Amino acid sequence: MVTDVNGVREGYKMTELGEIPEEWEVKTLGDITEITMGQSPASNTYNDLGKGIPFYQGKAEFGRKFPQVKKWCTQPTKIAQENDVLFSVRAPVGEVNMCQEESCIGRGLGSIRAINGKSFNWYLYFLLQYSKTKFSSLGQGSTFTAINGKELREFRIPTPPYKEQQNIAEILSTVDETIEKTNQLLEKTKELKKGLMQQLLTKGIGHTTFKQTELGEIPEGWEVKELESISKITRLAGAEYSDLWKTSDEGEIVALRGYNIGENSLKLEKIERITSELSQKLIRSKLFKGDIVFPCVGTIGKATLIVDDNKYHINQNIAKISPSNSIDPLYLVYCLMSPYIKMQILKYNTSSSQPNILVGNLRKFRIIVPTLTEQQKIADILSSVDDSIVSFENEKKRYQKMKKGLMQQLLTGKKRVNI
Repeated sequence: MVTDVNGVREGYKMTELGEIPEEWEVKTLGDITEITMGQSPASNTYNDLGKGIPFYQGKAEFGRKFPQVKKWCTQPTKIAQENDVLFSVRAPVGEVNMCQEESCIGRGLGSIRAINGKSFNWYLYFLLQYSKTKFSSLGQGSTFTAINGKELREFRIPTPPYKEQQNIAEILSTVDETIEKTNQLLEKTKELKKGLMQQLLTKGIGHTTFKQTELGEIPEGWEVKELESISKITRLAGAEYSDLWKTSDEGEIVALRGYNIGENSLKLEKIERITSELSQKLIRSKLFKGDIVFPCVGTIGKATLIVDDNKYHINQNIAKISPSNSIDPLYLVYCLMSPYIKMQILKYNTSSSQPNILVGNLRKFRIIVPTLTEQQKIADILSSVDDSIVSFENEKKRYQKMKKGLMQQLLTGKKRVNI
């Protein structure tokens, strides 16, 4: 790499925005775009009946890329055109969407229109998306964080030649499309799982004769049992052990909280730890392989199977459910997240502010119980769908990471594209 005496690479120059290619310029948004700040129309001119043109008030209507129409306006005050970038000028400042048709914009938005030959709309979209944190630092106001039209017009951006803007946007759009397709597959798989859970956990596999129970129609030969009859349930009483939990990077044993429990997995964020020596004294809270953790406060309705011995403890907001030999642990996990259990959570919830299930009520939960063999078959089917969900989620994260890296490289000129 060749650099000059100031450490600037050959083919680059130093600017107030840092090092950029020599062919690039630093310009304000106002230099290369037309900016319209939104203004709310009279309340009697907008409706939810589809009359007039779409009306967007702010970020609340934004989708992943395009806004969702919720209201229309018959007498718009400020208008954004198709292919304008919609920019949130009030909290949160800096969110962007692309306008798909002529629309009315309220005071929470501005529209940024590319000028042919000077700026390309999708380049602006990605550049403004990348610059979100910079806009947040410009926010004003004690009640609403906001920026005004002058600040938006004077915002300085790196500006490649028009053709290079198009090429950069094309690359980032391709990655975006891949993320969107992956997300669609992810959502379809989640819907598949929801339908399979409803079917398999109440109708089973290949049954032709059914009987009526308090939980609805289930196959002949299946039973409805209370949770306490098929498992041992432990929930720490009140402040039991609570003075021993400490949020710390020290220690070896994790004390799980409600927000650490996902669907079939642990999200080990903001964890608490206790020392290995102390954990030997906390027998009731200790988790073993095959136990199920079920939050009883706040995030009720998720359950996770513990697959490792001697790593975790529960705090007083989580129940430990230890299935008997007649119950497949993974099958029970799916049952605890089923629609029929959600109905029982609503029935036994003791708080209108923060959901709370008392351990005595948890023991009364009614569970649909097939034969052990069919439990295992049902768990295997649902587990394979979960594997697909995890695969799509990981793929989505991989492409999102790729996009982030490409934005950092392409939108600063550190990596050039053919022009």
